[in-house]
Amino acid sequence: MNPFSITLTALWIYPILSLIFFALTKKIPKIRQWVLKISIILTVLTILALLFKLSTISITVNWLLVSAFYLCLSLILWWSQFQPNKFLKITGTLLMIGTFGIGYLSGTLGILGVGFIVADFETDKVKKLDDDIIYKEYSIGNAISDYRGTRVEIYKTVAWLPVFEYQIIKKEYYNVIAYPDEIKVSYEPNKHIIYLSANIISLNDGGREKWSDSINLNKRITRY
Repeated sequence: MNPFSITLTALWIYPILSLIFFALTKKIPKIRQWVLKISIILTVLTILALLFKLSTISITVNWLLVSAFYLCLSLILWWSQFQPNKFLKITGTLLMIGTFGIGYLSGTLGILGVGFIVADFETDKVKKLDDDIIYKEYSIGNAISDYRGTRVEIYKTVAWLPVFEYQIIKKEYYNVIAYPDEIKVSYEPNKHIIYLSANIISLNDGGREKWSDSINLNKRITRY
């Protein structure tokens, strides 16, 4: 699944899935409690990971974990509807109408906007430069933005758990407009330097002009 389909699935399915879960576990309160606890713990861990720029090496897994925020929220909102406290139930109902309403509007009438938002965080290019160094490239802006560019992020895998990675460098190049896979990337492991080069689109005449840059990883790499 790609990030866009994961996001749409979350907006469309998670509220219904949460309701079905509570309907099926009506007589099994312990399972409800465990699922809610696990969902909340997973959400908290994901938030902490995002704050510390930590993620998995799988783009699909990363997006599924982020989308789990909405699943956790859906579970909590439906949980409020099965509580005896009237204030909690009314508050949950109001929040549910607002949350699910915005979610379904975004997933239908606002689907183009969702696409633009997801595209800002979707990688255009991922390249493994070394056993533990990963290069990621993103587009900045879109066809209707008044700014365009390219964002480059460098990640290093965790030595004792290589399925996880953490960000060590992020650079944004505004007005550097290149098509996906157009920026040439090379890495000198002995010097810990990444070289970038491309024939980018000129903002002056719309033609092509040469562009290059280097990213020095020295003093930026922290061992974990």
